[in-house]
Amino acid sequence: MAPLTATEIATRLAAALVAGALVGLERERKHRPAGFRTMILISLGSCGFVVAGLAALSSFPDSGQAEVSRILQGLMSGVGFLGAGAVIQNKKAVRGLTTAAAVWVTAALGAMCGIGQFITAGMLAAFTLFTLLVLERFEERYFPEPDFDSNDQRDAHSELKGEIARQSAERKSPPNT
Repeated sequence: MAPLTATEIATRLAAALVAGALVGLERERKHRPAGFRTMILISLGSCGFVVAGLAALSSFPDSGQAEVSRILQGLMSGVGFLGAGAVIQNKKAVRGLTTAAAVWVTAALGAMCGIGQFITAGMLAAFTLFTLLVLERFEERYFPEPDFDSNDQRDAHSELKGEIARQSAERKSPPNT
């Protein structure tokens, strides 16, 4: 199997970004917790892992392909659990999905660096930063946080903010000994 060219990799990553954006726009329009940028990052991460796997197939002799494949499979599922720890759910509010997706994409970046696909990792990093930085402004402009239409939603949002602040303070304070 011939290695992918930089153009092929960029095309695949761009297609993943667009496909994730289309699904994410629909989810964002309905104010779902996993929205625009989250869906893009999930799509980019998936593409990144597949490209990393294809690179591994072309980079390693036949005897090492199965081992690299198993490493990538374990990494993909294991990092999903790590990302789940970044998600906070409280009553009707869910936060941290984009962070969890970014954790997963970052794992794909690390996998690519691990198999020596530095150009691919650079392209994936650029698409990821575009999603996190540039598309955040797009999201804020066209999909602002919904106004709370009930006291229950307002209370849940306030409670979630308090929980996030409490967890942040716990992480910063030294453990009791």
